[in-house]
Amino acid sequence: MPRLSKFRASRTSPRWLVAGVAIALSASATGVAAQSAAANRTGAASVARYDLPAMPLSDALVRIAQQSGRSVSVDPALVTGVRAQPVQGAYSVEEAVRRAMQGTGLEVWVTSNDTISARRVPLAGAAAELEPVRVLGTAETAFAHVDGYVAHRGSAGMKTDTALVETPQSISVVTSDQIRAVKASSVADALGYTPGFASQSPAFSRMVDDFMLRGFNVAAGNSGQLRDGLKLQSSVYDGGQEPYGLERVEVLRGAASVLYGQLGPGGVVNTISKRPTTEPLRELNVEAGSYGRRQYSGDFSGPLTEDGVWSYRLTGLVRDADNWMDHVPDDRTYLAPALTWRPSAATSLTFLASYQRIRTKFAAPLPAAVTLNGALPRDLFIGEPNFDRYNTDSYTAGYVFEHAFNDRVKVRQSARYFTADGNWDYLSFGGLQANGQTLRRGVISRTEKSYGVAGDTSLEWKGDTGPLDHTVLVGADYYKSSYTSHRHSGSVAPLANIYAPVYGARPIVQTGADYGIATRSDAFGLYAQDQIKLQDRWVVVLGGRHDWADTKQKSYQTGADTTLQDSATTGRAGVVYLADNGLAPYVSASQSFSPTIGVDRSGNAFEPTKGTQYELGLRYEPPGSNMLYSAAIYDLTQRNALTVDPADSTFSVQTGKVRSRGLELEAKMGSGPWNVTAAYAYTDARTIKANDPLLVDQRVSLVPLHTASLWVDRDMRSLGLTGLKLGAGVRYGSSTNLAGYPGNVSGQFLVDALASYDFGAVSPDMAGLSLTVNARNLFNRGFVTCSGATGCRYGDPRTLYATVSYRW
Repeated sequence: MPRLSKFRASRTSPRWLVAGVAIALSASATGVAAQSAAANRTGAASVARYDLPAMPLSDALVRIAQQSGRSVSVDPALVTGVRAQPVQGAYSVEEAVRRAMQGTGLEVWVTSNDTISARRVPLAGAAAELEPVRVLGTAETAFAHVDGYVAHRGSAGMKTDTALVETPQSISVVTSDQIRAVKASSVADALGYTPGFASQSPAFSRMVDDFMLRGFNVAAGNSGQLRDGLKLQSSVYDGGQEPYGLERVEVLRGAASVLYGQLGPGGVVNTISKRPTTEPLRELNVEAGSYGRRQYSGDFSGPLTEDGVWSYRLTGLVRDADNWMDHVPDDRTYLAPALTWRPSAATSLTFLASYQRIRTKFAAPLPAAVTLNGALPRDLFIGEPNFDRYNTDSYTAGYVFEHAFNDRVKVRQSARYFTADGNWDYLSFGGLQANGQTLRRGVISRTEKSYGVAGDTSLEWKGDTGPLDHTVLVGADYYKSSYTSHRHSGSVAPLANIYAPVYGARPIVQTGADYGIATRSDAFGLYAQDQIKLQDRWVVVLGGRHDWADTKQKSYQTGADTTLQDSATTGRAGVVYLADNGLAPYVSASQSFSPTIGVDRSGNAFEPTKGTQYELGLRYEPPGSNMLYSAAIYDLTQRNALTVDPADSTFSVQTGKVRSRGLELEAKMGSGPWNVTAAYAYTDARTIKANDPLLVDQRVSLVPLHTASLWVDRDMRSLGLTGLKLGAGVRYGSSTNLAGYPGNVSGQFLVDALASYDFGAVSPDMAGLSLTVNARNLFNRGFVTCSGATGCRYGDPRTLYATVSYRW
């Protein structure tokens, strides 16, 4: 669907003409655009079947816009407190709106840009006075661009384009506008203002997408990383996703295997690729920043044919940069072409591909004992410049297909092939000698290759059984993955003085011994879900799934083969109540499962870990506003976790249990010149059962008990500073626990800032030209993140970026 921008009154327009934004919320993102194009070409009025009971008029107009694909925009003051008449039958959009407004004193008005609006019925003999049209909300689908930071729809929670207020589980959406505003260089940066989220420092996340949600790890495909609804990477070290190529990032928190199969219990991070638009979009960016950063990016999209049947998008980025750690580059190349074929209103096919090249060096984990006390310089590079490398090349190619047989039945199919090659050499921290300045180092050399094939086919049926409206989704998905890692060790001379390092030692790699692994997995699942509506007040979600997962792993060191054949049935149930005032309380229960590779002391293969979550939440979407507030409390437990075997500490048993309980609050607002996103999370994630008494009742490492964030930006036009926009954000995390270490990791309080200037706002000759300056960690606060007592990394210092953009 094309990007829909706000209509603006021209300089010659009457003062009463205030621009509105259409509420064209279609049931099918691709189908609506084609339907509109087809209607424009034929001149025929589009007819849709409606079955709408009496309800608030604002809700009825949204439903009509959804079903018709036409823009419907009215002044909220006209419809507040007004009830619509039932609309039942096949009508044009104008007739459907007219029937809904019968007896309300309002009549249909079609604007010059073909938007359906409303005005009061004029008195006899009086001249018709048009009512002002004000913004009701952004025309939106779960896959297209959203102006600002407030998304009202998502796909991760239901596998369908669904309103967030109708989803009985916590879900956050980070839009591409927010990604740009906070100057995200990684997915972790993009999610820094999201509740329930934790990650390692940018020293690590600039290479790898590896997160914590509600205290549980979310990394590669089988633990919760998705792209366009499909599992993506086979290994966490396949390289992090480039945020410039994303339209949005959806975070579904909590157990979600009912939709996606084997996953960790923490949730899902689903990134949505930028897709072709039917309106021209052209953008070029030139960027310079701290540590020699130079970056060039561009995004181009639009129709390829006059009838809009074919459209394209090409997104690319090239970065040449150093890093705040000595001798570490941060170079990246990203290219993503996309092509959409939409031959009719009912059918669309989009091809998506990407290439990504990363050239940097691995940030080796460091002991807490020498980082928390500041014994190591923050910019110290412990490797050898001519040896260390983290080089990955990854490719994806896939498609998204959708066909509507009629207004009730729709089929979808998506598939993708992914492959990545990596060469990864680094020196590890071996320990400081007695003088406190000479560092022993180990040698690690890795050659890795992975691929994945993912597919999902589903059938959606919309119908009714008496007073109940159903959206039934049944489908099957498949994920085949392979990960091969050859790993070798070696030796190297110590680094004589960490405070005045002299490099040049030659690491010796022992190529004879290979302690790597090869893992192959095949997963197949069948799922069914029913979204049931009663009187447009109650939404009941029932879902079930059964999975089969086969996993084989080979150890190159021992030659041992491990084979797992697992199956599991998971489910979800939830209820949402939709009140007239915008409140939407909900309650839900959901499950997860994930295979565990390995055997116990008797040679028996481990059972899958299983998770169960109970959640109680409340959303508030004030009618006629561009705001969304969310709150949730939850109890999430993972069973069958590995813990040390009391009879033989070299083996494990599955008697461990990890539980996470917490509270999450989130607010997003776009009001006039303001954009605001705020979040708070209390996350009490801890081991409640383990055979090691030192671990019992210990909080999960890396996960703060309290996190809070606030980002605010404002267009300064109304203050007389036309073209200027200022913003600032704060990110807070309390101290974190380190199991097996006597101390905690101190909390962090980081400040980010934004200043941008739109030259076109003051000079028409410079339309489309803008300058943006960003700062991350503005006050240069030092901090450390630790995933364990031997897995610490220093945080990034202050970084500054200046970007010149031109859009036309």
